[in-house]
Amino acid sequence: MKKALLLIVIALTAYSAEAQQKLLFEEKTAETYLLKYGTGSDNSQVQLNNIIDILNENQVTTRSGRPPRKPEFTLRFEQHTQVIDTGDKLQLKVQVAKVQVSGSTDYKDFDLGEALLPDKYKAKVKLLNAKNEVVQEYARTIMLKPKGVALLEEQIPDTAANQNYKLQVVEEQVEYTAVDVQQLKEQLNLVRAYFAADAKVLQALKEVALILPDDIDRLPLHDRNLYELEKQYELLKKENYVDKLNLKQQDPQRLKYKMEQLQQVLQERRKAVNYTLATIHEHFYNRGVSMLNNGNASVAQTYFAKSVEANPNFAPAHVQLARIDLRNGYIREATNRTRDVLTRMRVDPQTEQLALGLAHDIYAAHITEGNRFTTRGEYQNALEAYAEARDLCSTIGGLRCSMQALNDGEARAANGVYRAMVDNGKRLLSRNDLQEAERVVNEALDFQEDYDYVLHNATEASELMNQVKFQYYLRFIDEGKRFLTQQDHRAALSRFEEALVLEQRYTFRPVQELRLLSQKAAKPVLLAMLNEGYEQAMQNRLGNARQTAADATVMQERYALVQDVEVQNKYKLLRERIFTQECINTQADYDKHFQNAEALVREKKFIAADQAYETAIKAADAKAECGIATFTAIDGRGAIAAAANYQRKLEEANRLIAKSRYDEAILLYEEARAFYLAQQVNKYGLDHISLYNFAKDHPKQPFTAAVVSYYANEKQEQVSVQLLALLLEKGYRTGKTKKVQQQLGQQLALKDVQQGEVQNAKVLSLKYSQNNNDLKQLRKAYEKERKRLAKG
Repeated sequence: MKKALLLIVIALTAYSAEAQQKLLFEEKTAETYLLKYGTGSDNSQVQLNNIIDILNENQVTTRSGRPPRKPEFTLRFEQHTQVIDTGDKLQLKVQVAKVQVSGSTDYKDFDLGEALLPDKYKAKVKLLNAKNEVVQEYARTIMLKPKGVALLEEQIPDTAANQNYKLQVVEEQVEYTAVDVQQLKEQLNLVRAYFAADAKVLQALKEVALILPDDIDRLPLHDRNLYELEKQYELLKKENYVDKLNLKQQDPQRLKYKMEQLQQVLQERRKAVNYTLATIHEHFYNRGVSMLNNGNASVAQTYFAKSVEANPNFAPAHVQLARIDLRNGYIREATNRTRDVLTRMRVDPQTEQLALGLAHDIYAAHITEGNRFTTRGEYQNALEAYAEARDLCSTIGGLRCSMQALNDGEARAANGVYRAMVDNGKRLLSRNDLQEAERVVNEALDFQEDYDYVLHNATEASELMNQVKFQYYLRFIDEGKRFLTQQDHRAALSRFEEALVLEQRYTFRPVQELRLLSQKAAKPVLLAMLNEGYEQAMQNRLGNARQTAADATVMQERYALVQDVEVQNKYKLLRERIFTQECINTQADYDKHFQNAEALVREKKFIAADQAYETAIKAADAKAECGIATFTAIDGRGAIAAAANYQRKLEEANRLIAKSRYDEAILLYEEARAFYLAQQVNKYGLDHISLYNFAKDHPKQPFTAAVVSYYANEKQEQVSVQLLALLLEKGYRTGKTKKVQQQLGQQLALKDVQQGEVQNAKVLSLKYSQNNNDLKQLRKAYEKERKRLAKG
């Protein structure tokens, strides 16, 4: 119902609008212009002549296909004029429609008519009345378009009634410019490009047919060629001939269809090539298997290698390569590849079984190779082969290995290597090449440890090492004797010491005179050491001197010189000198701390002085055997005890204030005052600051407030009020003092009543509050308490 009403309203509105408009004049005229080569010199004719020449050069024909002697063409359009009365206005319209060009306009089956439209169409439009008098005149220039264009659209006031108006279009002319020439050239070039594009598309269709997704050996080349064709297609597509030449209307070479066909073929080839590229490793593998089945193992190996290159984790190809390596005698390469397959890659059950079977064959090949090396006496190579077999067994789960054959073979090879090392060491020892012989024997011992399960009971290497060390032992003794003869006791002792170390480590028979020789070389060295220690003590290098004495003690015991008189005398001198120097140092330390204490007393720093005296006493007590007199420090400490205790009390009071423990601090400060007076601390040159003055200037205002309360509690109201006034002057919040002000007011009132004070309460309250507005709580409390006491 609502929709029906809406349609009725719209229809009535349209009818009303139409009724208000009146068509005064309407005329349609057909306009025709023959455009051909002319002799005129105006710019339009010159440009038209250029267009005709271009058409002639390019052999433009008529639609029938016959080339004219001289190209010419006709411009036609319809001119529709209207005058409409809209009531108080006149609406003037001139519309140019059905614009077309015919004649010599066909170029290679393309109509050039639109490109031959003139750049400008000029005309004058006159509005005439019934008397054919010009009411209004308009000059217009427009560009003609195939779908039509408005030459005039104007509205003017209508002041006359019943006028027979009409429109007249005069002085019409079309004008060609350089723009029209360039437009024609561009259209011709576009047509030529169209045909060139058609040739490219045909060639691309031929080339894309040569791209073979199944040609796996040259697939990268096919992929590159396909990519180039895809780029060429995109470039052709960007030219957009479909819209520029309106190929939906005219497409003589069917370029649009061919482009669509090329696109479809390219997409199909791309899909096929990409699929082959994604699975190329499988294609290479299948080709390799085919070659292998045909007996061409070398070519098959090439394809398996390509498969692995394309996908390094493709296990089947690795298995085939490993089998070919094993067949060609490259056992280690086959081992490594098979181990990687079974330990590093994800494999399907079938491939796993194939790899395990191959691993078993490789294991057997290592055992066979090891046995062959052992037979030829190449024991080290044999061990390497057995080690490969053992490593294969330990790293690959599920591989069944014949451990008996492996252990037997490895035992034979290990014994061979061990015996060869021992024999080489014996040869070197026989040539007295001790250093090289020792190196070889150490290698043999390390080898024996590595193969302990085979060589556990072998003793040849350790026995040979014993012989080598015995020769070193004899060499050290001989060299020591030579140095001893040369009076180079330190060098001699060094050699004898090395011989003694060998004697303790090994089981060979010792040389009896070594002990006496060592003692003979050690004594001069020990005496020189003791002399050096004495000098160190004299130079107050006590740390070095004590270490030297300790080293000397060790040497006496090691070389049986403890009972030697000369050594004992030297050692005693060193110990005495160390002790003497220690006492000298202790006395110096005591004196230093005592003098520091005396200086601190003069500065009235009695706590620090007391500590300095105590440090001096402790320094002397730490070395009591030196017998250092400490009475001076003891007496000094006793003399300043009272001053030190007084300063400690003040120091502790400050500490309590810092911790906001104000009540304790006040009591301790007052205790210090009492102590000061009782002990006459003033005799030490110290002045005691009263609690009032101390609190008055203290930076912590809460502490000053606590002192105010203290004085109030002690019934020293005047002092409390005075300190409170000073505190408030420094900006302390009045609200925090309300309680103490009330306390002071009440106490002052009670005291005045008790003393019989008769003066007016308000006068006294102003006196006590010093007329200070910050003390108004005190004043109010005083007056209130006086009233209460007066009633009682």
